[in-house]
Amino acid sequence: MSAAILVCSANALDQYIAQHPRYLFERSPEHGLINPDNLVILVNHLRCAAYELPFARGEAFGALGDVTALLEAMAAEGELHTTGDTFRWIDSAYPADGVSLRTGTGQNIVIQDVTLEEPRVIGQIDRETAPLLVYEGAVYLHEGESYLIEALDWANGLARARRAAVDYYTRARSATDVAVLEAYDSAVAGDTVKAHGAVRVTWKATTYRVIRRYTHETLGQGQIDLPEQQFETTAYWLYLTPDLTAQLVEAGVILQPNDYGPNWPQQRDAARARDGYRCQRCGLSEAEAGRQHDVHHLRPFREFGYVRDVNAHYKEANRLDNLTTLCRSCHRAVEDAQRTRSALSGLGNVLRNLSTLHLMCAPEDLGVVIEQRATYTKAPTVTIYDNVPGGLGFSERLYALHEGLLADALDMVRACPCAEGCPACVGPPGEVGAETKQLTETLLVAMVGGEG
Repeated sequence: MSAAILVCSANALDQYIAQHPRYLFERSPEHGLINPDNLVILVNHLRCAAYELPFARGEAFGALGDVTALLEAMAAEGELHTTGDTFRWIDSAYPADGVSLRTGTGQNIVIQDVTLEEPRVIGQIDRETAPLLVYEGAVYLHEGESYLIEALDWANGLARARRAAVDYYTRARSATDVAVLEAYDSAVAGDTVKAHGAVRVTWKATTYRVIRRYTHETLGQGQIDLPEQQFETTAYWLYLTPDLTAQLVEAGVILQPNDYGPNWPQQRDAARARDGYRCQRCGLSEAEAGRQHDVHHLRPFREFGYVRDVNAHYKEANRLDNLTTLCRSCHRAVEDAQRTRSALSGLGNVLRNLSTLHLMCAPEDLGVVIEQRATYTKAPTVTIYDNVPGGLGFSERLYALHEGLLADALDMVRACPCAEGCPACVGPPGEVGAETKQLTETLLVAMVGGEG
C-alpha cells in the first residue's frame, strides 16, 4: 500500500491537475520533444564534435545524414580547415564552453555574486532569455538562495547579483510581434483555421511585477530597459473564419479594430511633429528605428463612443493633448494591459497553460501572441510559438492536438469554480477584466461548436 499527496498552489497547472486527477494516473510517461533540424543547435553540436575528431566529407552526423554543406560553411568562417576530404577544427576556442545546456545556442550572460568582497560566478544564462530573468531588479534563485540583480551589463554579458532574503519573486512582461515567414500546413477546423510554420519573433522586455510568494498578490511593478530581441522559430496559430468573426463582433465578444475618424492622418502627423519624431517613453528617434513611430491615445479611443456617420466624437478623441508618440516596442508595452482585457486574451492564457501540460514542457518554453487582427491572417488570431531559436517541434505537435486542445480549454474554463476569472483559468480579474471569463467561454463554445 502507498499514498501520494499533491499540495496544489493557485497556479493554473496545479489547479488543472486538481480538477483532472486522471492526467497524473492515466497519462503516458513524460516525453521530450526536440527538432533535430534546428540549425542553431546542430551547428553547436558539430563544433563540439569536430573539436573531438575530424569529419570526413559525406560523413553522417547521428541520424541527420550528410552534413557536408554545414561543414563547408564552418570552414568558410575559419572554424574548420579542409585537407582533401577531411575537416579539422582549427579555432583556438574550446567550443563546448560556448554551449548552453538550457538552449544550446550559446552567447551567455554570466551571473556574478557580489555579496562578499571577492565576487564569484554563480551561474550563466543565455542571451535569448536573459531580458526576462536577470534584468535590474529581478529576483534570481541559485541553490535555494534569493539574489537581487543590481545591474546588467548587456554589452559585456555580466549580471551583478547580491544575496537577499525576500518574500517575493519577480515576473517579467514583454511586448511581442510575430511575422509569419512560411506556413507548412493549414486546415479548416469548424469555424477556425489552424496552421503551423516558420515565424520571426520580435520582442522586448518592458516591465516586471513583484509578486508575493504563496499568495501570488502583486506588490509592485518596475520598468525594464534592454535592447529589442529577434529570432526565427516555429509556431502554431489559430484564427477565426470571417463568418464566426462577424457573429462574435455583433455579440460583443470580439472587438473590431478602431476607426479613428477622417482627421486621423493629419492629427497623427501633427503629434509626431510636435514630439520631434521621438518616442516619448524611451527617446528613440524615427531615424534610429527605421520606421515611422506610432501615435497612442492616452485616453482609449473607444471610450469616446465614435460612430461613423452618426457623431463627430473622433474630434475630441484625436485632440493633440490626448495623443503621444511611441516607438513600436513601447506602444506594444503600453497597450499590453488593454489587449489582455478580451476573450482572445483569456483564450490565449488557457491555451498556453494547457499546451504546457500536453507538451510536458516548462511554461517559459512557449510564447503567446494575441492579435485582434493579425497582419498575416487578417483575422482575430492566437499564436503559440516555440520560445527557442529554430524551434523544438512544439508547434507541429500543437497543430495535431488542435481539436482536443480547444475542447480541453472549454472544459477548463467551465470547471473552474471562480466567478470572474483567476490564475487557474483565464487570468486574475484585476489583470484581465471581470467579464473576460464569460467572454472566453462564449468564444470557446463558438469555436468548439457546442451549446451555451
